[in-house]
Amino acid sequence: MSKPTEHPEPSFNTHVLDEHQKYFTFFNVAMALILITAIELVIVYLPINIMIVFCALAILSMVKFLAVIWWFMHLRWDRALCTILFMIGLLVATGTVTALLFMFEVDPNGAPM
Repeated sequence: MSKPTEHPEPSFNTHVLDEHQKYFTFFNVAMALILITAIELVIVYLPINIMIVFCALAILSMVKFLAVIWWFMHLRWDRALCTILFMIGLLVATGTVTALLFMFEVDPNGAPM
């Protein structure tokens, strides 16, 4: 009979290395978020069409939001059900804000539409 193969226990050094890599991943994501925020601040002061500014800010804010929930809120490591429930809540909130914006829309003269 042959001996069953034994799997070596992970050593302390591999655990520390994994934590070390996670630290640098979090640090890199934080630096990317800082860079995106700086770009948003510059975009606000550029003399370009307001719709281009709004769309650029919306896209950059969405990227920042997704990075935060994906990495810092650990949604990446949660079950798929948690992610689906979070996205459903996000869609309901987006729909509510959009509906409120249309309900309280005002024309340039100050009269409700």
